[in-house]
Amino acid sequence: MSHKGSPQIDSSCIQIFSMVSNELMIDSVLDPEHPHKLRLHTWDGRKTATALITRVCRHTYIPVPIVGALAAAVRFPTTSRSFGTAAKLTASIREYSSRYVRLGKEAIDILIAFALASYFVDCLPVSPILCLLGPDSEAALVLRLLGSICRRSILVSDIDTAALGTLPNKLDPTLLINQRKLPQRVMRILQASTDRRFCIARGKDQINAYGAKAFAADPEFADGMGMHVTLSPAGDALPTLMDAEEEMLTNDFQAKLLRYRMVNWRRVRDAQIDLTNFVPAMRDEVRTWLAPICDCPDLRNSVSDFLLQKSRDAEGSRVSDDECVVAEAALFFCHSEETECFFVGDLAEQVNALLAGRHEDRTLTDKKVGLLLRALGIRGRRVVQGYKISLTDDIREQIHRIAVAYQVLSVQDRVTRCSHCAAET
Repeated sequence: MSHKGSPQIDSSCIQIFSMVSNELMIDSVLDPEHPHKLRLHTWDGRKTATALITRVCRHTYIPVPIVGALAAAVRFPTTSRSFGTAAKLTASIREYSSRYVRLGKEAIDILIAFALASYFVDCLPVSPILCLLGPDSEAALVLRLLGSICRRSILVSDIDTAALGTLPNKLDPTLLINQRKLPQRVMRILQASTDRRFCIARGKDQINAYGAKAFAADPEFADGMGMHVTLSPAGDALPTLMDAEEEMLTNDFQAKLLRYRMVNWRRVRDAQIDLTNFVPAMRDEVRTWLAPICDCPDLRNSVSDFLLQKSRDAEGSRVSDDECVVAEAALFFCHSEETECFFVGDLAEQVNALLAGRHEDRTLTDKKVGLLLRALGIRGRRVVQGYKISLTDDIREQIHRIAVAYQVLSVQDRVTRCSHCAAET
């Protein structure tokens, strides 16, 4: 349970930014009387309390001190507040966003989903990435709007690896970066820090950059990364977002969204998302974007449709992916009943025929195809004529499994071409 007051702090106290126990949800909030200090805000399912020290069972917890330039720039709420219903909360965010930027409903839905996901990155498989494509002024404004509604947001216009190294562990901030063409080293860290289950080590230190991220980006920079929202120049005069209004709305939204997190954290953690229609490579990302959307079916459907289109684009581009084409070519030999084996050279010919038919201006060498085949786990043996793969029942079954996993074109029509096809449907 939680206790108010300022008892003696000793070395046995555990420093935290947030914690979930069976009894309490605990999160850091800003001390309104000391703008650079944090307190711990608790929710037991019925009421809240805020104190410098919180005790749960036999442990005593205190907030982590704010140290470092980036941590000092984090926006923390001062409390949590009832948000009414999820539909009412998201509607107010939509109205706020629509007031200052001209975006279609689908684009605003993505902004709202990104903000909601930022509050649950500690229980999601990966953190969300959002790329803003379009004019600088519009991108900067959208980043400011996101700064008002995202969890522990940091607005930054220039960042390097040294600054990222100052982020404390478990802060899980939302980095809102108004810097196009980030340095390659910084970009590698930001991309690598999207999975909370893997750490990033640089020399003797660990970089704690996990959390939601949004960028003002150029198309070539954003290719294949996260979700994209395209911004257009404002065609008419829009209200100016004044600093005082931005601060007022930030305090209001972040207090309500913190309560939304506290109410829904376990529900989001345990959410069952239907991932059947998405390519395997996107399934963690889909869960991250959809699980935090609670009791807003229209919003969830809109975001799901957006993700599904991205999945279809990825599926379409995969028809020329090297591993996918090699798996598809190997499947071709399986469907020729009189074929008892094939050689890597034969497979390379079939691979290059598929690439030519898809207007790919490239070919793969026999050696490259052999390496890809082994990488897929399909092995043969060296004979006088070359590298030979015998099409035993086990090998045929393995090739079919791989082809289905890669969803090669020849399995997408669901036609049963052999007994192994039937087993995989």
